[in-house]
Amino acid sequence: MAKVLLGVLGLSLIIERVTDKILHLVPARARRPYAWLVSTVLGLLVSFIFRFGIMKELGLVAGSEIAAWLDYLVTGILLASGSEPVHSIVTALAIKKDELQKRVKGV
Repeated sequence: MAKVLLGVLGLSLIIERVTDKILHLVPARARRPYAWLVSTVLGLLVSFIFRFGIMKELGLVAGSEIAAWLDYLVTGILLASGSEPVHSIVTALAIKKDELQKRVKGV
């Protein structure tokens, strides 16, 4: 699971940096709407071209084609959100994992 989440964090960081580089071509006052558009397109492209779905990697998706496409869509949007939200998700999952391990040990 950690390998998958680190991959998502790395890809979102790369998409964030590429988006920043592309936005240097756009005037400063018009960057906000273009930032969302560029990062979303890049996230979806990476997810669909490489068939990378976070739910599939974590074993949460059945084998249907529709589920796979929805997984790619969710993953693309997650990648487009940037590194900060992904980092928050990874941190929350790590905390939950620690809590579950403590419950199992009876601490």
